[in-house]
Amino acid sequence: MRRVVLLPALLVSMAGFVFLQDTAPRSDLASMMPGGAMLYLEAQDLGRLLREWNASKIKADWLGSENYAVFSRSNLLQKLEGVYSEYGAAAGFLLDLKGAIGIAGTESALALYGIREVEFLYISRVGQAQLARSQLWAARDKFEQRQAGGVSFYLRTNPASRRTVAFAFVKGYLFLATRDDLVARALTLLAGGSDPSIASDRWYKEAVAAAPTPGELRVVMNLESLEKSVYLRSYWIHRNASVLRQYWTAVADVTRSTAGISESRIFLRKPEAAGQATTGSVAELVALVPPEAGLYKASSGQPASATAALILQKLIAAPMRYSGDWRFAPDAVSPDEHAGAETDLETRIDEPPLPVDAGISDSQALAQSMLEKAGAKAVLQLQWSVSAGGPFLRTPSVIVVAGDNPWDRAAVQAALTSAVGPLWTTSGLGAGWTPAKVGQHSVERLEGLGTLMVAVRGPLLFLANDALLLSATLDRAGTMPSNATPVTYAAGFRHARERRNFERIMTALDSGSPVGESGFAFPRSGASAPAFFSGNLAGLSRVLSHVSEVRVIEEAEAMKVRQVVVYQTGP
Repeated sequence: MRRVVLLPALLVSMAGFVFLQDTAPRSDLASMMPGGAMLYLEAQDLGRLLREWNASKIKADWLGSENYAVFSRSNLLQKLEGVYSEYGAAAGFLLDLKGAIGIAGTESALALYGIREVEFLYISRVGQAQLARSQLWAARDKFEQRQAGGVSFYLRTNPASRRTVAFAFVKGYLFLATRDDLVARALTLLAGGSDPSIASDRWYKEAVAAAPTPGELRVVMNLESLEKSVYLRSYWIHRNASVLRQYWTAVADVTRSTAGISESRIFLRKPEAAGQATTGSVAELVALVPPEAGLYKASSGQPASATAALILQKLIAAPMRYSGDWRFAPDAVSPDEHAGAETDLETRIDEPPLPVDAGISDSQALAQSMLEKAGAKAVLQLQWSVSAGGPFLRTPSVIVVAGDNPWDRAAVQAALTSAVGPLWTTSGLGAGWTPAKVGQHSVERLEGLGTLMVAVRGPLLFLANDALLLSATLDRAGTMPSNATPVTYAAGFRHARERRNFERIMTALDSGSPVGESGFAFPRSGASAPAFFSGNLAGLSRVLSHVSEVRVIEEAEAMKVRQVVVYQTGP
């Protein structure tokens, strides 16, 4: 399918879901690439990656999924298809995946120089016999010849679109670019020229120096250059450009094994964004995560206000959400409309109106004060999905907060009673703390409209609305962490455990909505879009069903942040 050629980086990344084999030695391809790139992608054996991807089950599942059906109609892919067609017209043929495999050798690299026009240079070590069988080599007679660095290269420009395709083959390397000057400069560098190369660019050198061991696939990012691009901010799916602004360069290495995929990332901070290394208690908190948990997140250095908001949202009262359609302007108010009407007769004027946030901000302030007094330094959030009878599901939570000193049980109960009171009771009626047991553990339970259980274990405060998950967490209290590294953030999602319930929730969200009317997909004329939740999101979960768990670990230093993401494919 030709569309996959449009996203080579995505192809190579998803090919990583196939098992690892021996890899070929690396060449210093970065020294052949002209400087000034925004992104540099390197693979030890691109041809093998693409062949494995083409033959893999995950590719077949992805192309047949509802999630891909939505992606195929996206604005981003339509624009890429337009660029792809224009470059195909310039080359004289449309390169499909089979054709891409034909020019994919062993050590390969791609440097991106412009996002809008998709300007790139691709270099790959390709055998002459393999290249002779490719579409590109067969069409060389349609190209004009130029010279650079004492080497001839081929050039063809489409006058209608002004798109250019240029390529050369020398010393066993194929050079292919969307600009003739990129090929010319690369050939000059290969001939020993002194022009700047990517290997001499500071953003590349310092990122690679911070990660001396490359993976099977490596991406080096010139974040300062990427962040300035309006196209990255518009199309970057993670929508976290503001978070990336504190970093100026980064490198990510992907390594595969029979157990799954490991992605190691290093981000280098800008001098003005230097942070402080936070040791925290994240490793100790992660040791509390029981096998029953479907999702966990632990972090240190989080503001007390954020932890208080998490406690309110997950255990006491979710904040009210106001939604509006940004596509419509506000309704105009008629100047003839009276300030009151008959419907206002029941409105009380001797009592203040209910706050817009239903009083949640006051309760959050009380919880925040409790955390600040105790010196909360790290927090762990646990969740799982359990049946609530019939077709219904619950997603209860446990929150563990690590303090600088042992928690005062009486002070915690008093603070939580004050925080819960306005939301669960009237004048405190029906609310009170009673002793309870969860498994073999003694806890305190707050009665009322909701469920809140509290346990104090020295510097650890356990808050929960589910007895079983709290019991499983308390069973692990006192467990020593297996990793003594000063981790600042850790998270995990157990996809195999939660996948079936996730699909049930997605199906319930779409219940009663006609297919294609979710408002999230914009199909072409005559096309029918799948339901967003049960089709699109649940479809992606089905495609990745072989990924049993995803884990993230982060270590932050003053000028450097390390992250490791593990995609576990085994049980």
